Amino acid sequence: MAVLDKIATLKAELAADTPLRLLEDHEADVKDWNRHISTYFPGATWFSGTWLFNECYLYRRLREAYSLSEHWKDYDPFADQKLSTFRGSYGSVFDLARKMPQMIEPMEAEKQEIVYQELIQICLWGNATDLSLLTNMTDEDIKRLQAVEKEKLADQKKHILVDNIDEAWSKLKGLEKGRVDFVLDNSGFEVFVDFIFADWLIQTRKASKVVFNCKTIPWFVSDVMPKDVPILIDSCKDRTFFPKHEQRSAEDFEALETMVGRWKKYIEDGQLVVQEHAFWCSGLSYWYLKDEAPDLYDDLRQSNVVIFKGDLNFRKLVFDCDWPVTTPFRTAIGPTMAEEFTSILSLRTNKADTIVGLKEGVKEEVEKHATPHEWRCSGKYAVVQFNSP
Repeated sequence: MAVLDKIATLKAELAADTPLRLLEDHEADVKDWNRHISTYFPGATWFSGTWLFNECYLYRRLREAYSLSEHWKDYDPFADQKLSTFRGSYGSVFDLARKMPQMIEPMEAEKQEIVYQELIQICLWGNATDLSLLTNMTDEDIKRLQAVEKEKLADQKKHILVDNIDEAWSKLKGLEKGRVDFVLDNSGFEVFVDFIFADWLIQTRKASKVVFNCKTIPWFVSDVMPKDVPILIDSCKDRTFFPKHEQRSAEDFEALETMVGRWKKYIEDGQLVVQEHAFWCSGLSYWYLKDEAPDLYDDLRQSNVVIFKGDLNFRKLVFDCDWPVTTPFRTAIGPTMAEEFTSILSLRTNKADTIVGLKEGVKEEVEKHATPHEWRCSGKYAVVQFNSP
């Protein structure tokens, strides 16, 4: 059966609310997936199963369609969309490249904190570019959320409903040649700003090692796979890649090329490690991380801080439950992750119902000027949540 026929069958199963069948390909994770279906969701259908597991299962079934093909086994059906959206971020890309030399020069601790405050917000709002949900946002919405000017970032901070930026700084400011992990979300502009933040951590000697944790398969349209990293670097070095490139100055190109050249050297020297693990493409909450992927759990525990990017990572951290919105983040991530893991920083623009950590009265106040769907699901509001064991 051809790839398109398999996708058509998948759509028909979903529409008919059939039970979730076992996977039939030969990928390395197929035994785990089938065990999860049989153990945790026996008899579950497309409409009766949990939203988190079923949504992940949908993308794993899509991968199955390609995996069982003869000529398309390694094909990423979302690759063109990833690059196209990154092209559209050209203004912010060049702005950040020109600003970067000033951000990494030696400075007093007070000024360094100001740079951190800017970078953490840029890293947060870069997550707004999520191709699996991009249809909900206008071009102006995306440009606004990718803004790097101080005034616009200050305005955006009003939309951060849980703000643990200062708590995270209390941890990061004391780091010296530590390790920081990113559990990545979207490719394109988001991982570009993750690189910016990683670059700053290395240049300021807060980290001697940064680890980028990627997906193993095409996932939720725009998620980062290891192969997307060299593509991004090569795109930035191609002076014809971005729109209106003929209007750019030599200084613009040199700033960008110098910066991404430094990133490439980090990777070559082992200061920045790009790795993947199948657990990131399972349908389970991170409450199961220690039991289901003990090797990954033990590796991440060696990090001083693990930064979880984006909405799906947040949902998996808090079990994608309908918690009361004032439930503490520490409670929602479960006792193992809260007390036995390492420091967790979650940077999430809100794109799904589940949310925790709000102070009393915040929900009522925000709903005076935004609908529940808007502040929970549109990507125009965010949370920055931090936990140390």
